[in-house]
Amino acid sequence: MLENTFYYDKNKNVYKTQEEITDFSQDYQFYYHDSFWNKLSWKIEPTESLEHLYRERAQWIRDNYEYVILCYSGGNDSTNVLETFYYNNIHIDEILVVGALSQDPFSGSDANHNGDLYHNVFPTLNSLNLSNTKITIVDYTEYFNDVNQFSLVNTYGADYLDYIGTHKSLHNLFWSDLKKFIGKDNNKKTAWIMGIEKVELRYLSSIPYVVFNNLNHHNYGMSYINENFQRVNFYSDPTEISAKIQIKQAHVLNNLIKSSVSNYDLKFRKNPISSKLKNELFYSYKIKMNFQSIKGSNRFVSARDTFILQKKNSEVHRLFGEALKKSMSSYSIPAISKPYFIE
Repeated sequence: MLENTFYYDKNKNVYKTQEEITDFSQDYQFYYHDSFWNKLSWKIEPTESLEHLYRERAQWIRDNYEYVILCYSGGNDSTNVLETFYYNNIHIDEILVVGALSQDPFSGSDANHNGDLYHNVFPTLNSLNLSNTKITIVDYTEYFNDVNQFSLVNTYGADYLDYIGTHKSLHNLFWSDLKKFIGKDNNKKTAWIMGIEKVELRYLSSIPYVVFNNLNHHNYGMSYINENFQRVNFYSDPTEISAKIQIKQAHVLNNLIKSSVSNYDLKFRKNPISSKLKNELFYSYKIKMNFQSIKGSNRFVSARDTFILQKKNSEVHRLFGEALKKSMSSYSIPAISKPYFIE
């Protein structure tokens, strides 16, 4: 999967990672399977409904993998994936829930970004009939007692941040080693599904276009294939059905905006579409969402990992501090792909 993602500047120089780019004054773009997306008819809206396409996507995953793991965070995107499988009777072998649970001052706290788990995930899993699905709850902080067991740290030391992906927070070390930590005895062809990501629609002089954002696709450790484990982005992998989802979402959103926002307004907005609007437009929830954690914008320390800052005499605090000093010198801004115009 990652062999078809890289960065390139206006002179066609290619960079495998953003850390390799030294001159950020140049324009550069994120190459996200461009050869696939270039072939599509973006201006033709698929006739199928989004619900139909979600069901097709879930069935495609089920048909193409022997073992299916859903990474369920309790957020909007993964909740829609769970509903799609569950209410269409498409079997999920395992549901994985991950958080820094032991770091919370009390059950139900959102101090470490776990509110979605306490108030959405756990009540939902208890209410559904999932007797044939394995439920795995991981408190990843236990692995920080020996940071060298993380493969990236063991291989690169404090340079691990160059290989962890666009978000540098420590929990991404866990995702880089998902096979090691939860799949040691699993030799089946396995998909671990992430709810990444709804369409990103923008406007250029009122003309709508879609881009792919590296913050989403190079997040969670960048480990797409590890032996028999393969990460599957439900909404945006370069497959025929995911492509239809992206194009359909773009047209549904654009149709709504055209009917309610003047062209004059669009000229002055880079991205006028809120996540809340997209969630309401794209998803028809049967599962009640009781809570939503505030999403932090810090790419180095996420809300779920701020407890690390209090462990000042620990090895993980020392390592993280050393890595940050190195990474800040080559801090990179978000990058987007080429535009795909839908009109």
